[in-house]
Amino acid sequence: MAGVAAAGGQATVETTPPPAPPPPASTSDEAGPPPANDEPPQDPNGRFKWVIPALIAAVAVAVIALFAFGVLDGTDEPTAASVTTLPAVPTTAAPTTVPPAPATTVAPTTTSTTTTTIPDPSSFEAVGVAIPASALTLTASGIGPITFDDAAPDAIGRLVASLGEPEETGSAGEDLGLCANDDGRFARWAGLTVVISGGFADGTFAGYRYEDETVPRMHLDLATPSGLRVGDPISTLNQIYSSYQIDYVSSEGTGLFRLSQADDLLLWGPVSSIEDSGRVEGIYAPDACSL
Repeated sequence: MAGVAAAGGQATVETTPPPAPPPPASTSDEAGPPPANDEPPQDPNGRFKWVIPALIAAVAVAVIALFAFGVLDGTDEPTAASVTTLPAVPTTAAPTTVPPAPATTVAPTTTSTTTTTIPDPSSFEAVGVAIPASALTLTASGIGPITFDDAAPDAIGRLVASLGEPEETGSAGEDLGLCANDDGRFARWAGLTVVISGGFADGTFAGYRYEDETVPRMHLDLATPSGLRVGDPISTLNQIYSSYQIDYVSSEGTGLFRLSQADDLLLWGPVSSIEDSGRVEGIYAPDACSL
């Protein structure tokens, strides 16, 4: 481009030289050495070697964070990245053994009853004077003057005065005519058994049973007021008490006679047979439990 300048009234024309033409393109064979560079040459793949470990570490940290704050704490918060988690390995907890509670035994409530047992005396004190054997008759109300419901010490004492000490004493029950719940005693002289309801110290005379029994030191010959004795034939029984009611029964295979008046039992006892040739084997007072 040309420019015009005024200087001292004269015009001066300045001409700008044209640009130099570009150098001609050179071929590869003619290319000179590359321009000098102060930096050493670098491998294009080498610059990324550190990136892979860094990515692996970042992923590991992310997985751990997810387990710690997402999967392991049981929350269902959505996460930005989908992470595949491995199922937890099931563990079996050791069973807890609870020792059994000690058994508690509750003592049952019981009502204690104190029972004082008075032992049978080894000897009995005689009471009054001796009663002749002929006066010790076997009646429906007792033995001679000794009657039922007399105090045991008095009844036993009078028999001791008449017959001496009893040969045997012991407990009496239903087998001797007492009721099922009665606590009784007996005293025996040869074939005569006296039944006491209660104890010897505080009981009462309740009955007797007489059977013919001869022992070395004693033989009793007791009879009813009408004269019936143990060993008499049945014919004698029928003759003496012809005005009374006499029944012959069998109990557990044993023949028995029952002497009654107006339906009241007076005497009873075993017989060997109900035939006239049979004999009276015992004379008993009515059982205390049946009165």
